Amino acid sequence: MRSVGDTVIRYWPLFLVLWPCKGCKPSDLRIFLISDTHLLGDRRGHWLDKLQREWQMYRSYHSAVQLLSPKAVFFLGDLTDEGQWGDHYTFHKYADRFDSLFGFSGKRPEVHVLAGNHDLGFHYAISPFRVDWFKKRFNSSSVEVVVIGEQPFILLTSMAMHRDGCRFCHDAETAIQALADELTCAKSGNCGNKTSRFLPYRRPILLQHFPLFRVNDDECLRDDDFDRTDPHHRIRYRPTWDSLSDEATQFLLTKLKPRAVFNGHTHSGCKKRWTKPVEFWEYTVNSFSWRNGDGPTFLLATISENDVHVNVCHLPHESTIIQLFYITGFIVIIWLLRKSAPLIRSLCSRARNFPTRRSPSADKLIKTG
Repeated sequence: MRSVGDTVIRYWPLFLVLWPCKGCKPSDLRIFLISDTHLLGDRRGHWLDKLQREWQMYRSYHSAVQLLSPKAVFFLGDLTDEGQWGDHYTFHKYADRFDSLFGFSGKRPEVHVLAGNHDLGFHYAISPFRVDWFKKRFNSSSVEVVVIGEQPFILLTSMAMHRDGCRFCHDAETAIQALADELTCAKSGNCGNKTSRFLPYRRPILLQHFPLFRVNDDECLRDDDFDRTDPHHRIRYRPTWDSLSDEATQFLLTKLKPRAVFNGHTHSGCKKRWTKPVEFWEYTVNSFSWRNGDGPTFLLATISENDVHVNVCHLPHESTIIQLFYITGFIVIIWLLRKSAPLIRSLCSRARNFPTRRSPSADKLIKTG
């Protein structure tokens, strides 16, 4: 039974998805975007829950990498479920488990991660020690630039966008201003003695954990790929908790002028079109784990010099897999009963034809009676 479920989880949805391609070239960059793996911890994680959900993510991830061969994979925060509570030892235990599941330590494809609120805590609960642990272990600071195939990505820690003047936020805002200066000089082609990581100039792709400011998911394009039937799409978002504030959003868009934005956090998919201050699509990625919803997904993006094309890969629903196990188990039981029916009939026949013997004392009693 397990082999049937394993085959479905690993291959069935992956054969149905294709890399998005409109006039694409072999040199175009192909990446995965995954969010909210929420590896369970010691406080709230039951061992059976860990086994089931982490097995699903492990098999799905490695099967997708094997069949689709992305150049890079980006994890958009909330790698762990209890990272904000752990000490130094616990943090590295969670990080080791992430490495074992997703092959972070030097294996292909190249993997990049950014922090979510479950990794560091929300803004007022963040410890400088935990920020330092995350930076050293995953080589990811609060504002990070990654360039792959001349395509620039800016990885941002959303909790550093509170805009309250704290040191954590101040350092991030200073780094963003420095990136804005680099982008400006690269666009003008006049950097002088300065060096820019954005040459040749291309608008960067912004990756973060929180969505940009929006009132609720009613602002999203409703289609089959992005949770068209989501019953929670009218629930209002709380700025700085469920999304960035409007002020932080305008700051980022004005300074960085991204050509696409990818994020997670909400455990539901969203696709939103922005027209000002610049035009781009924002994609919110659904959770990769069954624990946060029945239908996990991840995104495939093909990035060319001028365009960003995106497809959604829908992994099997947990309820579907459970039903498959029940059906398979029922079929196996029926098959075993049919195979054993001749043996059962033979045993019953022997039992009916087995001669009964009376003891001599019983015969004597019958005669004397």
